[in-house]
Amino acid sequence: MSSNSQSQEQEIESGALRRSAWLYLFMALLGLGFAYVAESAAILLDGIYSFISLLMTFVAQRVSRLVQTPYTDRFHFGFAHFEPLLNVVRILLILAIATFAAAAAVIALLDGGRPLNAGSAVIYGVLAASGCLAMAWVQRRASKQAGSPILAVDARNWLVDGVLSSGVAVAFVIAFLLQGSAYADWVPFIDPLLVITMVALLLPVPLKTLGDNLREVLFAAPDPEMQVHIRELVEGTLDPEDRDRIFVRMLPVGRFLYLQVHVLVPRDNEARRIDEFDAVRNRMYEAVKHVHPRLMLDVIFTGDERWLGLGEALA
Repeated sequence: MSSNSQSQEQEIESGALRRSAWLYLFMALLGLGFAYVAESAAILLDGIYSFISLLMTFVAQRVSRLVQTPYTDRFHFGFAHFEPLLNVVRILLILAIATFAAAAAVIALLDGGRPLNAGSAVIYGVLAASGCLAMAWVQRRASKQAGSPILAVDARNWLVDGVLSSGVAVAFVIAFLLQGSAYADWVPFIDPLLVITMVALLLPVPLKTLGDNLREVLFAAPDPEMQVHIRELVEGTLDPEDRDRIFVRMLPVGRFLYLQVHVLVPRDNEARRIDEFDAVRNRMYEAVKHVHPRLMLDVIFTGDERWLGLGEALA
């Protein structure tokens, strides 16, 4: 990837994160203000969700700059692992808040519900849903342009927030219509029931994202289908007479794919020129970069089987 292209993608990512931070701040203030006016725990949960996302966006801006740094004296392999780690921390915070909110809602139901100013709550629901869904669309486009996992998670967060806010709006419209009717006694139960529903709807997307990012934090290999495909591409760049065996390791971390290839060179073919080995590396890089554009490749040539790979060193 050229430096100009990388710089442009970094600029898109930084601008998108700043835009997201400003709207998270607005949504947090909007949610906390309307939660007080409408006396709604559901709106309070939405506001706190936006506030946590705002804090995480500030951290994401720092991480976005760090991952462009190839290495430092303290981090010899760079900062790519900070991206999945940040996403794990963000999701764990969201899950903690959701659990607390659900427990409080259950207690409120047992105590007879909560009073609610449904008219103000409807206004909030419409404003929040419109803003969140619009930002989800904008951030999704930016994540594709920049190839950014951080923006992809941010877009999903905005989408989840937008769907939840839409549900809030619909529920509060129903509560508004029930006021003064024969079913007015149900209105105090709508807010805690809505909180429980929001938490139930909120969980699947963060849990899936948590699983995906935990795999990267724990240095898990990509899915088996991708492994087979990359190995076939690597083997296709080597002539049978140039290698006896190969050992391939791969690790997706954030926006990068680390690929390490050990090639066992036949004993009668060890005396090779450096430029010939470099030509093999270039062929491998060109073959695999179409699978993953942010490729970091190490190719180790050896005539000693002990260095072929940890799994095969004692074979």
